[in-house]
Amino acid sequence: MVRQNDRSQGIMNNSILEFERLVLRFRKLWEEKRNTSRQVYFEHRVSEYREMWGAIAHHLGGTFHVLAEDIWELDLGDQAIRINNHQLELDNPVTLALAGKKPLVHLLLKRQGIAVPDYIVFQRTNLTVAYHFLDRYPNGCVVKPADGYGGKGVTTHIQTRPECRKAIILASLYSNELLMEPQIPGESYRILVIEGKVANIVRRKGLSLAGDGKRTVIDLITSENNRRCEQRREALANDRDSRFHLKHYGLSLESIPEDGFSFMIKSVDEASKQTVENRTVYNEDVTDLVCDSIKGDAESAAKIIRSDFLGVDVITTDPSLPLKESGGVINEVNTTPALHHHYDVSKEPYPMVGLTAVAALLRKQCVSTGAR
Repeated sequence: MVRQNDRSQGIMNNSILEFERLVLRFRKLWEEKRNTSRQVYFEHRVSEYREMWGAIAHHLGGTFHVLAEDIWELDLGDQAIRINNHQLELDNPVTLALAGKKPLVHLLLKRQGIAVPDYIVFQRTNLTVAYHFLDRYPNGCVVKPADGYGGKGVTTHIQTRPECRKAIILASLYSNELLMEPQIPGESYRILVIEGKVANIVRRKGLSLAGDGKRTVIDLITSENNRRCEQRREALANDRDSRFHLKHYGLSLESIPEDGFSFMIKSVDEASKQTVENRTVYNEDVTDLVCDSIKGDAESAAKIIRSDFLGVDVITTDPSLPLKESGGVINEVNTTPALHHHYDVSKEPYPMVGLTAVAALLRKQCVSTGAR
């Protein structure tokens, strides 16, 4: 009788979960139809990429042809290449499919000794597994689709079972398999690897404060907020991201950091407290700040995935140290990585790495056709 009741309760719980998932799906469809999500994805950047590739064609002395709204041809005389918005013909379909499977990428990189986060793979009906993982990392977890992209379906800083359940329902809209990882402290870095070599590195700049041996953390935050007020920027809040990073450094709001001790207070330098489906916007070129060890890990990842055009995403609190020393990780890789991350569209007509990518395409084309 007890087993029958447990079974009935399980069926009821799953039915409720499926109903909540259905409601969320309709809400997401409505947001997409009305374009109220305020997220900018590749499909919203067609005109930007068209101008970018057109400028690159002009720089190379070629011509730019529009074959369709988001498919273009760069005619460079002896050779011509075709581009679909941000996508280039550098990797084969098998490589693209493999790179899209986040758990498989974690496994392959881990086997080669590259730092990746701890993780579990599960389906939406197996909440117990997710709850047990959350119990191991009560400071915060991340739930994401196992084969998603662009922040879709991703929830960060999960600390309670109701939040975990809600995150699972959201992620399940994009994938049958779900991935759960512990929250990793630090800033996000995108390492662009073309033909096995690091071409450029950008990061989403966070916010760090420095102690003076006199003021408390809350005093330092107040001083920072006064500065932001003068700049007409929104004040920082005591949110989960700030509390998570303070805990990482063994600090509280009442702590008095030693003189010169620098600590990260936010993984992104903005007041936003959103933890659901945040797009990573990289805003600083840090190619020269990242140590050779991390660059080597990114190049090794590209070799393991067998990708000629890979964006390797790293989270670390200190890019000058190897990942295993700082506690950083490679948290995912992205094939056909978006080049708009690697230049300032308001100041530059195209990213320099666009020229590197075109050169790689031309070399690949020569090899495939047997040209000399």
